[in-house]
Amino acid sequence: MPVAPAPSVSLPREDAAVVIDGRLDEAAWARAARLDGFRQYQPVDSRAAEDSTVVLLWYSSTALHVGVMAYDREPSGVRATVSDRDNIGNDDAVTIFLDTFNDRRRAYFFGVNPYGVQDDGVRSEGGFSTSTGMGGSTDRNPDFIWQSKGERTDFGWTAELRIPFKSLRWVAGDTLTWGFNVSRITRRTGYEDTWTDVRRANASFLAQAGTITGLHDISRGVVLEAQPTLTSDLPGARPPNAGFARGDLGYDVGGNVRLGFTQLTLDATVNPDFSQVESDAGLVTINERFALFFPERRPFFLEGIELFASPNNLVYTRTVANPVAGSKLTGKVGAWTVAHLTALDEAGTGGGAGGAQLTASRNAFVNLTRLRRDLGANSVAGVTITNRDEDGDFNRVLSADTRLVFARLYYLQAQLGVSATRDARTADTRVDPLWELELDRTGRRWGFNYRVTGIGEDFETWSGFVNRTGIVTASGFNRLAFYGARGALVENVTLFGGGRRFFQYGARAPSDAFGTRGAIEGSTELNASARLRGGWNLSSNSSLGFVQFDPRSYRGYTVAGATGEAATPFARADGVSDAWTGSVTITTPTWRLWQGSLRVEQGTRAIFPEATEGRGRGLSASLTMRPSPAVRVFGTLALQSLERADGSEFARTVLPRLKAEVQPNRWVFFRLVAEYRNER
Repeated sequence: MPVAPAPSVSLPREDAAVVIDGRLDEAAWARAARLDGFRQYQPVDSRAAEDSTVVLLWYSSTALHVGVMAYDREPSGVRATVSDRDNIGNDDAVTIFLDTFNDRRRAYFFGVNPYGVQDDGVRSEGGFSTSTGMGGSTDRNPDFIWQSKGERTDFGWTAELRIPFKSLRWVAGDTLTWGFNVSRITRRTGYEDTWTDVRRANASFLAQAGTITGLHDISRGVVLEAQPTLTSDLPGARPPNAGFARGDLGYDVGGNVRLGFTQLTLDATVNPDFSQVESDAGLVTINERFALFFPERRPFFLEGIELFASPNNLVYTRTVANPVAGSKLTGKVGAWTVAHLTALDEAGTGGGAGGAQLTASRNAFVNLTRLRRDLGANSVAGVTITNRDEDGDFNRVLSADTRLVFARLYYLQAQLGVSATRDARTADTRVDPLWELELDRTGRRWGFNYRVTGIGEDFETWSGFVNRTGIVTASGFNRLAFYGARGALVENVTLFGGGRRFFQYGARAPSDAFGTRGAIEGSTELNASARLRGGWNLSSNSSLGFVQFDPRSYRGYTVAGATGEAATPFARADGVSDAWTGSVTITTPTWRLWQGSLRVEQGTRAIFPEATEGRGRGLSASLTMRPSPAVRVFGTLALQSLERADGSEFARTVLPRLKAEVQPNRWVFFRLVAEYRNER
């Protein structure tokens, strides 16, 4: 099916003052540019949208004004709650994408639900997921300053947005052209529509945007934000005998400062206060061999965090665990994207996956730099440099990468890096490489992803997240998608299958080098997912895997003998083969009062601490309830058990979590989070 040229709209300029009330009844809206003719994007692309959407646009010298009229065939079925910012994922919503550099690689987004609750952040292009045919990354951590209001109507709902130019960065010029698109999600049906005819058969979402033109003589100036903080604590302890002893009252003074320019933003912090950051949700750690990833939540690190992104997570800001002070520069100048962070960290070495133990008495000096250059229409090349120095010990990483998009459907990604580390574990500096090569096809019906990644035994990153070294990972997956006719019970079905193999890198022992021995671990997988009319989602996973137990991991193990008898050497199994595991997941539509999901899994597992075969079972469930627009209750439950071959229990985890929120208006909310962990 041929792709229509991307639309372009010239915006009128108005100096009128309007009230942001969601009603769109001022005269300026009658003269605004009108965008309509939306097309369906999910679950089936390139179809006319089932519900009509109209977007109105005009601008003044200080802001872009957006009006939304979202028509719905069942206005009573509109989903909306009075929720916290960036928490409208279960509501109807319209999202505006602004690619102010018009580079088709990164865009601001501003979304609203029918009450005008805000959802904002940055969308960046990146590798697609072959399993879903969708890609790019969405970062909701930035919170921009803008105004919005929504209103339910007898035809659906309306919304009004005012986006100040002070909240944006853009390339300098007299007359500006920005990339622009709009998406609308209707939760009653589960459909997503877009202003331009966005196709799944494309390696980029942002590259399929339209443009808005005619912007001139707009002002931004320098934006200054200051956030002073004062925290206090009164420590206490209960002595062994009785009573309660209190210490001295302590104070901590700190703050954050931000300077925003047209193309760059400078942030600085001293003794930052993270007391209001929500705690991490608990994860099940039964039989886990490697470190687990937790996302960044601290405000200072979140501005521009997507600009630090590189293949293989070479920048992981949570390694800066307890900063005394820090500064950060982010932005884009011409074709160059710039991100740099400098911090003095009290935590010592160990934030990185390969670091030594934490040493709180030693400060670390941290520098993280990411430079990226645009190439052609959609391709990029970048360099990542990280450095962490701590009392003579250090870890330094240098990496170069590129992502080349060609023939609209394909991208080739390559990376080559090296680390140098010196600490007390060895007298010499340890040096080892990291490399990766990936080829992807993002077709509408057929896609694939083939990747090989090598990480040397001595590759370390104290400023990134690489939780397994000394391996070469090779994977190949293919995707087939089928689409139902309009109104069909089954709207789309996706089959996703392939295999993954792990080999020893083997640089230290030529006999173990990659290519001289077979795989030490791997799996062959088949996944199937179906989207049903009304928003039901069904999926299943089936995997046949194997693993060899590494003799080095069990060297020196012994088994205690009976009373009076000596311990005997531990006799491990060679590994586990033909290990089948399977899972089934069902997700309900987003109904007015609730929605939920349930996943059950079962199969053969390797019990790594005992080097033997086991049987695993798991259940995970989630339930979201909305008894009123101002009250939300989120509940999750994770159950995991692992049994030995003889039926005895090796481990079990029960992990329920409950979060309740009451929000009388958009600016005030109360939250209660409770989590219980039971392990044995």
